[in-house]
Amino acid sequence: MINRILILLAALGALAAGVFFAPNFASTSGSLVKTNSLSVAAAELKLVCPGAAILSGGSAGTSVGSFARIGQAAVLGSASGSTTSIQALNGAGSVASGTPAFGAASSAVIGLASQQQGSTALNAGQLQNVANPRLNGLMGASCQAPSTDLWLVGGDTSTGRETLLLLTNPSNADATVSVTAVGLGGATASSSGVSVSAGGSQIVPLSSILPETKSIAVHVISHGSAVAAWMQQRTLRGLNYAGADFVSPSAGFATTLQVPGIMIRGSKDGNALAGANSDYFDLIPTLRIYNPNSASVNFVAQIFGADSKTFGTVIRDTVPGNSVSDFPITGLQDGDYAAFIKADSAVSASVRLPRTNKSHNPITDFAWLPAAQSLTGSNAITVPAGGISKLSITNASTSAVSVKVGGSSISIAAQSNVTVAVAAGEQIVIDSGAASIGATLVVDVSGGVTALPVVNYENLGNRVDVLVR
Repeated sequence: MINRILILLAALGALAAGVFFAPNFASTSGSLVKTNSLSVAAAELKLVCPGAAILSGGSAGTSVGSFARIGQAAVLGSASGSTTSIQALNGAGSVASGTPAFGAASSAVIGLASQQQGSTALNAGQLQNVANPRLNGLMGASCQAPSTDLWLVGGDTSTGRETLLLLTNPSNADATVSVTAVGLGGATASSSGVSVSAGGSQIVPLSSILPETKSIAVHVISHGSAVAAWMQQRTLRGLNYAGADFVSPSAGFATTLQVPGIMIRGSKDGNALAGANSDYFDLIPTLRIYNPNSASVNFVAQIFGADSKTFGTVIRDTVPGNSVSDFPITGLQDGDYAAFIKADSAVSASVRLPRTNKSHNPITDFAWLPAAQSLTGSNAITVPAGGISKLSITNASTSAVSVKVGGSSISIAAQSNVTVAVAAGEQIVIDSGAASIGATLVVDVSGGVTALPVVNYENLGNRVDVLVR
């Protein structure tokens, strides 16, 4: 027995010696290749505008699957660099240069480009007051930098409402786009393989994806190249066309959001019409929240007035998982407000802002206000040449901030907002230093309303480690 134990110990010792003292046959020829760290410059800043309003059914309205542009959209912008160029995509129309206005766009989409970054280097937006027997309303949008991943919270495909998704590809390579629409109660539908040719546009009626749906959020994912995306909504009540606007992409998902620019006008008339006819339900300002999480999300939305004369309200509610919900903002009198939203998990939000004026024809219009991008430092926006424009600035922090608007200093209390009248046709620079703010420009023209979010356009450079083997 003892001999067997000794033999086993000897074998284990030999095995251990083989493991620890076995020869190493690995060899190295020459020295190891070092990693090179390269600086990659930021991509050229390119902005795309949606162009003129779109009529479905073609110019006569009788051709299924056909679309036509209406008139012209005035494109205004400002650039600090000398390398800025202007290009009309789709080979239609021309653009006259100017300072600070870039000029009037034809029914083509306009592309702007600059080697510099940020909205103070380049910014642009468009405005069009449409008066057509089949579509009317004041339509505006901030031009946007193309992206491969976009969320749009807004729109309606229920009876009397039409929402079109406009996709524009300003690059030299074709793009393949997947579109997913999410609705009330988690209803989801997708359309994959939407082709958007290089330098072209594609229009997708959302009713073909998610029909008869009042509450919608849309996800756009592009492969091949980055695209720009908007939704165009128009409203019809009986035979009366009652407003139209673009829906711009949301700033992103967060547990804390701010929606500037809730400027209520004609609330008494709007409430009376909504109370007498259910088809006027959308004359009540409405908060829309999209919850991308699998679990339900609780939120609190505080609607604060811009001065001591305007009294807001509070909404506490829940949004089911993977769903979109609308919450009417009732009890607001005419005045300027902003929404401050806090949720358990990251969500996206927007506000439908109605406008009612019985002395005009048509008597109603609306605008979609997306949750604002968080802005720091200096940011700029060019004010449209027509109408009355007011800048709504929000401070969602717990302390007051000082903001310079066009050189004038303005103090904004914690969890508060201010409204600043701005001159038509001028570039306005908003400087908040290290403080984070949100800002939206609201434009009124002859009873119509639209909104242009203030966006900090910036492509980021980076350093990349490269190993050649």
